[in-house]
Amino acid sequence: MFEKVKEHINEVINIANKCPEKYQEKCFEILLSSLARPEIPPVKAGAGTPPVTKTEFFSRYDVSEEVWAGVFHFDGTSFSIIVQDLKEKGKAPMQVKLALLLGVKGLLETGKAFISRELLITTCKQYSAFDSSNFAGIMKKQKKLFLPEGDGWVLTTPGRAKAAEIIKELAQ
Repeated sequence: MFEKVKEHINEVINIANKCPEKYQEKCFEILLSSLARPEIPPVKAGAGTPPVTKTEFFSRYDVSEEVWAGVFHFDGTSFSIIVQDLKEKGKAPMQVKLALLLGVKGLLETGKAFISRELLITTCKQYSAFDSSNFAGIMKKQKKLFLPEGDGWVLTTPGRAKAAEIIKELAQ
């Protein structure tokens, strides 16, 4: 830690000296304390995160049990998508909705909002939403909602919020 301070102290002084005189001392203190603070490695998504209970996820996004029960069946250990009508005409929007729902399913069952490629393909086929020539491209276009990981994708924070919106929409 002190090696880092010794290495960068002149830089801290130069930056503080560029501040208006009445702020120089405070600026120096802030920069120095920031420099002396031990570095904390970034937390990887899902690392050390306990599984999310259905109550936590649904309450965070204000989804009542009556609403989510119109989209998912919970048998005490796992969730199944039971909604029949995805309220979409095209295969691409249907695929995105299914991926969002599968992400929530994964989040609730394992604590990680992971969507496996194979499960998404299988589910899309069940809903007649599988377009083999455009499947990967559809997911690539949804970078705000899904990030590639291993043999599938994970829901982003905006993806989780969008999934909650979809659940509310499909339950109506």
